[in-house]
Amino acid sequence: MISIIICSKFENISQVLRKNIEETIGVHYEIVIIDNSKSQYSIFSAYNKGVSLSKHPYLCFIHEDVIFKTQNWGKNLIEHLKDKKTGVIGVAGGKIATRIPASWWTVGPGYKNLVQHYKKKNTIATETVNDQTNIKQQVVVLDGVFLSLRKELFDTIRFDEELTGFHAYDHDITIQSVMAGYKNYVVFDILLEHFSEGNLNAQYYANLIKLYKKRKDYLPIFTPDLPEDIRKNIPNVERKMLNKLLRRMARLGFSTKDIITDIVFFIDSLKKNGVHVQLKNIRFKILITRLINSPKHLFK
Repeated sequence: MISIIICSKFENISQVLRKNIEETIGVHYEIVIIDNSKSQYSIFSAYNKGVSLSKHPYLCFIHEDVIFKTQNWGKNLIEHLKDKKTGVIGVAGGKIATRIPASWWTVGPGYKNLVQHYKKKNTIATETVNDQTNIKQQVVVLDGVFLSLRKELFDTIRFDEELTGFHAYDHDITIQSVMAGYKNYVVFDILLEHFSEGNLNAQYYANLIKLYKKRKDYLPIFTPDLPEDIRKNIPNVERKMLNKLLRRMARLGFSTKDIITDIVFFIDSLKKNGVHVQLKNIRFKILITRLINSPKHLFK
């Protein structure tokens, strides 16, 4: 019933994860492992290959550093995906994708159902963010730790192999799902434990920038139930995200030329859509950010 697709940095996944899936899923399944030990695949090409190799109607893409905490979670997954209006389901995500590249948790209401390990804080947190009245919440963007959808959707959408590396695949496929007319959800009857944190490095932002440029004519996207006051505040959020993007690119070592090119692109995009934005002295802002945070990138 379910094909579990895993892009592994090893030749095989751990026996711990394999046994955990066997003991908790509760339905017939297969595990499709894409051996990426030689780094021959991007996450986009690996997942598309996994889809082509899969045999079952329900697909589940997971990181290899997780374990499932919910018994019979496969039955819950299938029940959610039986609704033909449902696109992608996950365990964490947000209700807005703005015109400015940003992580899903920084731009608006977000929901989680996850046991997350934090290395720097040396803590483990059970993060269930819900209003306690619903088994799921509609979102736009989902976190890539767990993504599930019907295989038939790949007649319409697929992971965009114009993007490379291992970041933004979750933004990519979930935004495509919404563009195709489906509804995405964070679900609260599937709980898993995640043993590592995301790495918001330069490639993360480079891929987000490429993706958001490509989808500019469809953004911003938000769920129909987003409160009116939050909708009206999206332009203000986008202005803040634009400044944040500039500072982040400067800290991560993007060249001054690339920063200016990308920031001017997004300024023009906002202005064309009636958002008043003024971001003056871009070079000076880059210089100050680097002086304070990243002196090694001062002359790029």
